[in-house]
Amino acid sequence: MSKPDDDIDAALWAAGALTAQEHEAAVRRLASDPAFGREADAWEQALAPIAGLLAPIAPPDDLLARIEARLDGGEKTSRVLRAADGDWVPVGPGIRIKILHRDAALRRQMVLLMAEPGAVNPAHVHDSDEELFVVSGDLTIDGHELGPGDFYFSPAMIKHPQETTRKGCTCVIMMGL
Repeated sequence: MSKPDDDIDAALWAAGALTAQEHEAAVRRLASDPAFGREADAWEQALAPIAGLLAPIAPPDDLLARIEARLDGGEKTSRVLRAADGDWVPVGPGIRIKILHRDAALRRQMVLLMAEPGAVNPAHVHDSDEELFVVSGDLTIDGHELGPGDFYFSPAMIKHPQETTRKGCTCVIMMGL
């Protein structure tokens, strides 16, 4: 979000009309920019009466059951996530992930990771095992240069070495929540 668009950005924030990435940027901006915070507050005050004019919409009868089933990991239906669907979440400079699937019962998730050329993911420790499959590009972990089709396993509670990529990469990762 840029300074010339403060009014529009604040209005979109107040209306709840930002993408996930824009929302994250707005949250950071609200914490660090008092002028933007005042602008967002003004828009929230201006839009609040409109919300009171809207007729309530009843949720579908089975909504609570569907939510509970998903929270319990009990949803046992196939689903498709198209390449254009889902939100990309930045996790570091030049690195972003998209959650493909989460299993709350197993406390595991599968993510798609995309790293730009030259990106570096610092060393870290995982609470659970991590399995990584390189789809495209190159990824170097602990001196091992991985390419398309290569697999890397990192056990829980062991320091995961720094990861680097020269040309960029796309990986599928199975990891803990």
